[in-house]
Amino acid sequence: PSALGSSRVSARSAASPEDLGVPEPDALNGFPHPRRQRNLFGHSADAGALAQSARSGRLHHGLLITGPKGVGKATLAWRFARALLSHGAERIPDDLSVPAVDRAANLIDALAHPNVLLLRRPWDEKNKRFKTVLPVDEIRRLNGFFGSHAGQGGWRVAIVDAADEMNPEAENALLKTLEEPPPRALLMLIASAPGSLLPTTRSRCRKVALKPLDPQTMQTALSALDPGGDAKARDVLVALAEGAPGRALALGQGEGLAIYADSVRLLSTLGRPDLGVVTAVADRLSKPGAAPSFALFVELMGQIMRWMVMAKAGLPQPLERLGRDGQALLQACQRSRLERWAGLWDTINASFARAEALNLDKRHAITDAFLEAEAALR
Repeated sequence: PSALGSSRVSARSAASPEDLGVPEPDALNGFPHPRRQRNLFGHSADAGALAQSARSGRLHHGLLITGPKGVGKATLAWRFARALLSHGAERIPDDLSVPAVDRAANLIDALAHPNVLLLRRPWDEKNKRFKTVLPVDEIRRLNGFFGSHAGQGGWRVAIVDAADEMNPEAENALLKTLEEPPPRALLMLIASAPGSLLPTTRSRCRKVALKPLDPQTMQTALSALDPGGDAKARDVLVALAEGAPGRALALGQGEGLAIYADSVRLLSTLGRPDLGVVTAVADRLSKPGAAPSFALFVELMGQIMRWMVMAKAGLPQPLERLGRDGQALLQACQRSRLERWAGLWDTINASFARAEALNLDKRHAITDAFLEAEAALR
């Protein structure tokens, strides 16, 4: 029972966004989009709880799916939508799986199912990029969608990805739907930063909070998603991703691992300054078009320094799983007292933030930051 009603759209004729020349905002090259991902790594308890609520007839009309970016929020939302429209609420299995060949699932994959609506930031064809916010005009599409009748008395499912990208006007429009939901309608909000949503929005939804995956499950996920990946690199990605397989895959593409290596080289020399290393890294990250790389460098620096402070304080952290890199960082931790390490990232981050705010040269920003860091350690 696919609940397709009188729709004449076939899975074979449906066109995906990529087929129409429009990119998917959260797609990674070479990997299936979360909408097409048939495997769910971890989160079995969350999936089972959703299935149970559907079978019992107590499925909440609004679900707020939260968790770190890349942890599997969209994958779970689309998996639940497929299972609900393929099996029906009364027969949905605990693992939310669907048959390998399923017409409803194929239509959902192509965003062609009449009972499914995706709301996200629109594509700006003129500037070839996605809009910075999810506007009210997108959210108003819910009125017509939920105002129509689902085929064969089935469910209508709308997914907002990501809800924390809505502007205030859009969120106010969304509240009207949450306050007066139609029957057999499900609205799933995906948010990495749920605190940015209004309290009234959060209170009208059932929260499904996804936790980071444990290292073993992360290894299983990356082995399945990227079977040809290097085992040593995979260990680094598992540590850096901190339980979010999507983040691990993203870091594995482009310059993620190279920037990680730069961060380790710089931080392991703190207390034993090597201006040559600092200069080499600064030169690479200050080239034209390197702004995304610089932003990732700042992010990874902060993450690794947090681990170093935790190590100095005797708290669990993943440095020991990073082989020689971890050993070099642990040795650097011994070169100064805990209180100085704890304030060191504030010193470096303030220098980077000042460079961004004043549009200063990134090469000088990196060099100045580490000179300040050396002075702070002394």
